[in-house]
Amino acid sequence: MYPKPNASDMPQQLPQHKSLMFSDFGIRLRRVTPSRGEAVPVSYSHQDDYYIIGLVEKGTGCGIIDFKECRFSEGDIYLIQPGQVHRFVSSEEVEGWMLFADSSFIGSMEKNIFDNFSLFASSVRIDKRRMDELKQIASILADRIDCIADELTKTTVRRLTEAFTGIVAEVVREIGLQQAKQNRRQVEIVLSFRRLLSEHLAENRYPSYYASLLNISPVYLNEAVKKVTGMNVTLYIKNEVVLQAKRMLVHTDLAVKEISNRLGIGDYAYFSRLFTQATGISPSTFRQRNLK
Repeated sequence: MYPKPNASDMPQQLPQHKSLMFSDFGIRLRRVTPSRGEAVPVSYSHQDDYYIIGLVEKGTGCGIIDFKECRFSEGDIYLIQPGQVHRFVSSEEVEGWMLFADSSFIGSMEKNIFDNFSLFASSVRIDKRRMDELKQIASILADRIDCIADELTKTTVRRLTEAFTGIVAEVVREIGLQQAKQNRRQVEIVLSFRRLLSEHLAENRYPSYYASLLNISPVYLNEAVKKVTGMNVTLYIKNEVVLQAKRMLVHTDLAVKEISNRLGIGDYAYFSRLFTQATGISPSTFRQRNLK
C-alpha cells in the first residue's frame, strides 16, 4: 500500500501517512487475504492522520501500537487512532478487512467511545451477530467505494462507513464498560483529564493543576484515574511524558536535550533518569533500537 522508506533516506524521521495518500475522498477499504501473497501490511513504525479499524475473520497477527504489543485473532476487531505510532509485526494467514477513515467520517460520539477504548485495550472480541453485520457492510462498501462517480454515491459510502464505525463503537462501549466496572462519571473525568493533559503537558505536570481545571479535588482526580487506569495520577502523567518522548525520539531528529525542553523539563539529567526508570534504557538507546 505504501512504499517502505529506505533507512538511508529517512534515518531519523518517522513516516506519516495521510488519508489523501490513498483517497481524495478520505476512505479506503482493504480486503486482507493470505492469497494476496503479501507480507505484514506495514512493518515499519509510522503514524497516520486517520483511523484504522481492523476486522479479523481468520488467522492471527501481532502489532505494536504506541510501543505496546497488540495481538489479534479470529473474531477480533482492533483500532488504531490518528497519531498513534504503530507497525505490524506478524500476520499469520489473516483474513478480514481494514477500514481507513479520515476523522471527518467519525462522529463525535464514536470518537469519545474510541478514546474510552484506548484506556483499556487496542483489540477486543466481537460477537458473531455483529461480526456478520460488519462483514456484510464491508462487502457492500467495497463495491461502492471503487466506483464513486457522483455525490449520491459519496453519500452512500459515507453512510455505510458511519454504519460500520457505529457498530464497532457499540461493541467498544459495551466491552469498555464491562472492563472498567466503574461509574460513568469517573470515566468522563479521566477522558477530560487526558485531553487537558495532551494540551498542557509541557506547561504543567502537577495533578492539582488538572484537578483545578476539572473543578474537582486532587484526591478525587487521583481516585478516578486509579479506578479507571489502574495507576495513580502522578504515575499516569509520568507515563504520558515518556510516551510523548518516545514518539519524538522516533518521529523527529531533535536532540534528546531538545526533546526534554519541549516536554517542559529543563533538567536534562532528570528527564534522562525518568525515561530510563520507565523503560529500562536511555533515550538515546531507545532511539537507536527503534530506528533500525
